[in-house]
Amino acid sequence: MPTRAQQSVMAALALGLAGAAGTASGWWLRGRRARPAEAAVAGVTAEDRDHDGRPDHWVERDAHGATTLLREDRNRDGRPDRMSVYVGGRPNRVDYDGDFNGRFDHTDDLGADGRVLFTRTDADWNTVPERWVQFNAQGRETGEWVDPDQDTIPDRYRALDARGRVTEEGVDSNGDGLYEVNRIFNPRWPADAHPVRIERDADRDGVYERRETYTRDGRPKAVQIDTDGDGTRDRMTLFGPAGQVIKDGSDLDGDGYFELWRYPQADGTVRVAHDEDGDQDTDYWERPGPPGGWCALRCVTRGP
Repeated sequence: MPTRAQQSVMAALALGLAGAAGTASGWWLRGRRARPAEAAVAGVTAEDRDHDGRPDHWVERDAHGATTLLREDRNRDGRPDRMSVYVGGRPNRVDYDGDFNGRFDHTDDLGADGRVLFTRTDADWNTVPERWVQFNAQGRETGEWVDPDQDTIPDRYRALDARGRVTEEGVDSNGDGLYEVNRIFNPRWPADAHPVRIERDADRDGVYERRETYTRDGRPKAVQIDTDGDGTRDRMTLFGPAGQVIKDGSDLDGDGYFELWRYPQADGTVRVAHDEDGDQDTDYWERPGPPGGWCALRCVTRGP
């Protein structure tokens, strides 16, 4: 089952690949060396805009005269370092040779209004991007996917808010396409605060079976566990300010309600409460009964 972050990157990849459609395959064009363009062939117009005696601006047009490809040499070395692919009369994708070594190393996928939707970086020129970045309508970065081993499956994901603060990040440490650790951040907390929640998928089945909640200084507040992998928590532990367990609940029949609660005491004993009708209210306590001062009106005690 794809995670939320993976669904986002799949959408990002689909849009990126769709945006790469032009007169030829987008990645085929990107993988080619940025060779000098022909000065005069059918459908190509070359210009020398800086008047140095060498073409630096090449425009390819289709049979109807519409621009399909624009290549530019901006550093005047005779090779294109910027290539714009046109679809429907507008730029659809722009490839850049940022280090002027003759190979395109990053790409901007453009929207209908010309703004950048995604940027893909291919630093080693093997046509497999190591990094994708998504932007919003204001040009701010909203998402990032990183694929350091270049197997086309992102190993890290980050979501960012309008201020550039990370709100979520996922990690796929074994490259199977599933994020086994996902961290959620509270944007109202300081930038260096601990994640407010950490989700873990230890068995890598696409379902987070453990969710940990924290204070902003990293003290645990709660741990929820899905022991049978059905997507519903059946164990929950709540912690006090000093990290001590306040209570531990169990959902014995998998209906989403906790029938059994255990309350550890300072003297080492444990008080046990039961909620048999699933109304989230204690029905009775096992002997020796509830903790001291627990009952305001009444408490029912049962057991041996």
